[in-house]
Parts: sequence; structure tokens; C-alpha cells
Amino acid sequence: MIRSSKYHPFMVYLEPKEIKRLKKFSVKHKIPMTQIVREAIDARLSVGDSFTNGFNTGIEKAVEIVKAAQWAQMRFPSGISIAELIDQDLSDKKMRFFDEETGRD
Repeated sequence: MIRSSKYHPFMVYLEPKEIKRLKKFSVKHKIPMTQIVREAIDARLSVGDSFTNGFNTGIEKAVEIVKAAQWAQMRFPSGISIAELIDQDLSDKKMRFFDEETGRD
């Protein structure tokens, strides 16, 4: 166990398959699991990080493809199209950037 004022203990619950993948990655790349977790947290909280930008760009491209599809223009009795439903659902999946100064997404 690391005793340092630099690090503070933090418990995280992971699924068994996540732990297995984390251990395998750790051994393969010779990186401590704690470092991998810290890097993942840092990447997720970074504003404008390439992972989040790429993820969101992928969602935006998927929405464009769906909106262009003729089958997705079909409308339900409520008046909303399949494309609009998919757009709403995918847009909700976009990752939000975290602003450290304001503490808001």
C-alpha cells in the first residue's frame, strides 16, 4: 500500500470482467493498474481531450447517416420520425466535458 500525501485512497467497484481486462492490460504494458485508472480519470475530466472529441464526432457522423437514410424519414402517428428518435437517443450518449473552474459539464 502506498503511503504518501500525494495519493489519497479511493475505492472503485468494478465488474469481474473489467478487473480481468485491467490486469491483462497492466501486465502486457507493464503499467500499474492504479496508474491506468488515474490516467483514465484524467482523460475523462480533461477539456477537449482527443478521446472525448473522437467519441462525440463518431456519434455526430452516425446521426448524419441516419438522417440521410430514406427509411428513417418514416414518421410515427405522433409526428416524430425514426431519425429524430435516433438523433435524440444518440445525442444523449455524447460525452460531456468537465469544466474544472466551474465544476460543471
